[in-house]
Amino acid sequence: MDELADPQTSQVVLIGAAEYQHLDALPAVRRNVTDLCAALVDHALWGIPEDRCQTVVDEVSPTAVGRAVRQAAASVGPDGLLLVYYAGHGLIDPADGNLILALPECEPEVPHEAGLPYEWIRRAAAGSSAPRRVVILDCCYAGRASPEMAAQTTPTDAVADRAEIDKTCLFVSAPANRTAVAPEGEPYTAFTGELLRVIRAGLVGGEPLLTMDVIWRQVRAALSARGYERPELRERNSGGSIPLVRNAAARRENLTGAILVADPTAADADLHQASILVLRHDATGALGVRLNGRLMALPDEFGADWRERIGEPARVRDGGPIARDGFIALALMRPGTRPPLRFTTVRGRLGVLSLSIEPETVQHTFAWVRLFSGYFGWGPGELESYVDSGALKLTDQRPFGWF
Repeated sequence: MDELADPQTSQVVLIGAAEYQHLDALPAVRRNVTDLCAALVDHALWGIPEDRCQTVVDEVSPTAVGRAVRQAAASVGPDGLLLVYYAGHGLIDPADGNLILALPECEPEVPHEAGLPYEWIRRAAAGSSAPRRVVILDCCYAGRASPEMAAQTTPTDAVADRAEIDKTCLFVSAPANRTAVAPEGEPYTAFTGELLRVIRAGLVGGEPLLTMDVIWRQVRAALSARGYERPELRERNSGGSIPLVRNAAARRENLTGAILVADPTAADADLHQASILVLRHDATGALGVRLNGRLMALPDEFGADWRERIGEPARVRDGGPIARDGFIALALMRPGTRPPLRFTTVRGRLGVLSLSIEPETVQHTFAWVRLFSGYFGWGPGELESYVDSGALKLTDQRPFGWF
């Protein structure tokens, strides 16, 4: 499974149209956008910086909305994700059949005059250097404003066919003139409400990351059970495998590979300003090393072969208060290599390497090896209590450009 996109190099644009002059209002859309942004900003789920998660609500100018998407698409980094979300009325231009995302002043008879052509979003995303692109459309499809579209038997397919983009995942719900879009008394539209539920609650027994395909299947099942129209997912180049957020349910079960930072007010002196990589977490407890501990010279008695592999100057980092007389080797595998025996994966290509291996047998396997003296240890349930209390917080930092 791919790793979660780097939030520091990603861009999100959340577009919502709640108030209309010529169409029914969709007040739930405003909360859709606000709470989806809050979920994506949450470090426990993804942690994209707030200045990289732009919300555009009730903007009347198609040019302004298009510019926001275009600028975001152009500024995604090589490890980032471009995510564009729209909630509101979706209309089909009767003149050419193109999809129009309705903005507040949009008139159903001439949607192209004040609506946002989907083609603008498609072009911006297609021209982006982002390696992963996700488009989510929560459109009401406005059947009463365009009666001929309401007569179609598969409106979700019709919208998806018009909106497909290369190298992306398109997740779309396009109900045709149904009140289920925004059920009375509920805070969200039906589709986004289920999307938020899956993102926040996660999937018990699922993988550590929730891909678009997994999210789609969960949302589809929930909406079908309620008698609502089933959403559609379209993908190119395995776009459905794009991880969107961490699995909140799995996170409670296993924090292996997570990076935790100590709260500045933490009473434990050993945790002062600590950034800790969790190497193991299971029912028996957890183990981790401090990534930002002080550097020390490697003892002279350390094996010469491994000393050469680590590089000069040979240093060891203070990994924690337990067993400082031993060493833990953290290693990053080169892309395309296979893990050797006595290598335990921690996160992606990162893992713990046994120093009992002859270094010459793996000299081409690893990009680098780092040594730690000592570690942090927690008994059953202890690490969870630290996280729940806020003494340790999940983060998306990638110290020293390691991963």
